[in-house]
Amino acid sequence: MFDVIDNKKKGSDKMNSHPVLFAVLMFVSLCATIKIWCMVLHRPGRTWVKCLLMFISAIPFFGPVFFVFVDAPPVLPLAEQEKPFPKGTEVYAGFRPLIEAIGRFFKGTP
Repeated sequence: MFDVIDNKKKGSDKMNSHPVLFAVLMFVSLCATIKIWCMVLHRPGRTWVKCLLMFISAIPFFGPVFFVFVDAPPVLPLAEQEKPFPKGTEVYAGFRPLIEAIGRFFKGTP
């Protein structure tokens, strides 16, 4: 009978064995949440999207991690996006003289 009571006390000690770790995780989560809120408030966009992202990031521990997967990267204007290479072009066209010189060196021709 007394063993059951002692086991319950030992089990409750395990729950409170790392309060410093819990405090550190809460602090890191709070810092990440504040950083995310600053990023969200300074970006252009709709208010309801900003509120939703802030709500997601406010969930302790999991919110900032989940925010990384939910947040989409900003879309660049068309003028700044990378242009695809046309077919038939060489990517390293500027290296052709160097490659030819190396080839001549190993063939022994001047």
